[in-house]
Amino acid sequence: MSATGGGRNEIEPGRGIFSLSISSSYLKSDIMADEKVEVENVEVQPNVTVIEQFFQPEPAWSKYIPGGYSRSRCLKLSGMPMVVCILVLAGTCLLFFGYDAAVMSLVNINQDYLEHMDSAGGTPSDAARIGGIVSFWFLGFLVGALMAGSYADKIGRLKSIQLGCVWGIFGACLLASAKNFSWMVCGRIISGIGCGHLNTIAPIWTSELADYNLRGAYVSVQFTMCVAGATMTYWMEYAALKTQSLQFAWRFPQAFQMVFLLFIVLIANFLPETPRYLAKTGRLEEAREILGRCRLRPSEQAIEQELAEIQEAIRIEATSSAHGFISMIWKKDALHTRRRVALAMGIQAMEKLCGPDAIAAYGPIIFGLSGFTGNLPAMLAGFNFISYTLSVPVGMYFVERAGRRKLMLIGLLVMGSSLLVAGPLARVAINTPETDLTKKKAYGAAVVAFVFLYTCGFGSTWITCCWVYPTEVFPLATRAKGVSLSMVSFAVFGAVINEVIPYVISAVGWWVFIMFAVMNFLQLIPVWLFYVETANRHLEDLDILFASDSPLAYKMEREFAEKKRALGFHADAPELVHTA
Repeated sequence: MSATGGGRNEIEPGRGIFSLSISSSYLKSDIMADEKVEVENVEVQPNVTVIEQFFQPEPAWSKYIPGGYSRSRCLKLSGMPMVVCILVLAGTCLLFFGYDAAVMSLVNINQDYLEHMDSAGGTPSDAARIGGIVSFWFLGFLVGALMAGSYADKIGRLKSIQLGCVWGIFGACLLASAKNFSWMVCGRIISGIGCGHLNTIAPIWTSELADYNLRGAYVSVQFTMCVAGATMTYWMEYAALKTQSLQFAWRFPQAFQMVFLLFIVLIANFLPETPRYLAKTGRLEEAREILGRCRLRPSEQAIEQELAEIQEAIRIEATSSAHGFISMIWKKDALHTRRRVALAMGIQAMEKLCGPDAIAAYGPIIFGLSGFTGNLPAMLAGFNFISYTLSVPVGMYFVERAGRRKLMLIGLLVMGSSLLVAGPLARVAINTPETDLTKKKAYGAAVVAFVFLYTCGFGSTWITCCWVYPTEVFPLATRAKGVSLSMVSFAVFGAVINEVIPYVISAVGWWVFIMFAVMNFLQLIPVWLFYVETANRHLEDLDILFASDSPLAYKMEREFAEKKRALGFHADAPELVHTA
C-alpha cells in the first residue's frame, strides 16, 4: 500500500525500476513552489516513476577501495539478531571515540610522558605545549569529518568507516611509539582524522538503518558505549600509574585502541549498507531486502511504503543544487538546507558550551575546587565517569518518549541548576579553614553531589540528543556532508574549550560553575525557539517539516500539521495513515 493508500509497487518490465503509486504533489508544491524552483525534465503526476536519472551509482574508482558491503557476504540475519549486530559495530565505533577522546586524561600528568615531550618544567609554556597536544586531536577530527562527509555519499557508509579505522590504526602506532613533541602531535592529528570518520558516519549508518521510532535509542546505545570507553581508559591509566612503569602507563593505552579498530574493520565486511544509500545508487532490490532484515516487526506493506518514501525523497532532493559544503552553508534552496546546517552546527556548539569537557576532562581540577586534596580528586573524577556511563541509558528510555526537544530543555534546566548551586558551595568549602575539617568535608561532599547530578543530567539528556539530531535533519542527498559540518562545530568548540579551560579555572576558580550555569540557562532560548521535534518521524517526512519558510519551531509544526491534514493524513502519524 502506498502513502496515499491507493496503489502498489510494480516492477516495470525489463527495467527493474519501480513505478511508485505515491502522491508527490505535496512535495513539489509545498517544498518548491514557494521558492519558485524550476525543475527541468521532471513532470509531477499522481503516479510518479522514479527514473534512472535520479540514481547516483557508485563511482568507478570506489571498487579499488576494499571492504564495505557485499550482498553475498552480508549476514543472513533478521530482526533482533541483525539489530544486535548493527549496534555492536556502531557501539564499538563510539567506544573507540570515547576512549580516544579521553586517552590523554591521566597521560598529561605522567612524568615520563612530560619528559619525552620536553614539558616537565611546569612553566606556562610547558602547560601550553601539553594543552596543544590535546587540542591538535580536534584539528584532526575536523579534517576527518570533512573527508568522510565528502565521500561517504559516494562510496557508502561502511567503506567510509573502514577508511577511518585505517587512519586510526596508523595514528595509534605513532602515538604508542612517540619520542618527542612533533611525533606526538602528528599521531594526535592522524588519530583524530580516524575518529572524525567514525564519529561522523557511524551515527548516520545506524539512523538510516533504524526504524523511525528507534533512532534515538540506537544512538543512545552507541553513546553509552562512548562514555564507557572514556571510563575504561581513565581507570586503565589510573591502574597503570599505580602498578606499572610510567612509560608503560602512557604508551600501552595509546596502543590498546588498535584492538577496537581491527575489530571494526573485520566485522564491517559482514553487515548491511543502509537502504537509503542502496536506493540512491539504484540497488532497489537490495534496499528492500535490508529494510526487511532490519525491522523488528516487518510487514510487506510497511516495507513497500518506506521504500517508496525513500525513492520519492531521492527524486525531490535531486532537484536541489545545494549539495556542496559551501553551497549548503551560503546558498538558499527550497529544502532550507542552510537552516538545517545552522541547527546541526548549533546543537554541537551548545553541547560543548554546556560544560561537559570542563567537568569530565578536567575532573581532578574541578573536584579540587570542592576542597579535596591529594589523591581524592582523581578518584572522584573516575567515579564521576562511572555515574556518567550509568546515566546514558536513561536517555535511551526517554529520547523517543519525551522527544529530543523536551529532553534538551529539561537537561539544560537540570545542568544549569546543579552548577548554580555547586558554585557557592565550592566557595564555602574552599574558604572554610582546615581547622574546621568536618564542615569543610560536608560542603565538599555537597559540591561533589551536585557535580555528579550535573553529569547525570548531561548523560541522560544532551549526550544522546546532540548526536542523533544532526543525523535526522538533513535530506539523504546531503546527510553525510551535513553531519560532517556539525562535526566541524564540535571540533572547533571542543578545541577552544579544552585549550582555555585550565586558564579559566586558574583565573576565576569556583566562578567557573556559575559561568557554565549561565550558559546552560541562556541556551534554553535557541532550543525553545528553533529546534523542532524530530522524534518518531520518518527521515523522509522531515522534508515536509522543513518546507516552512519560518525558522521558528512552533510555526514549522503548525504548517506541517496543516499540510498533512490537507492531504488527508494524520499530522502526528509517522506511518502517514490516510484518513480519507
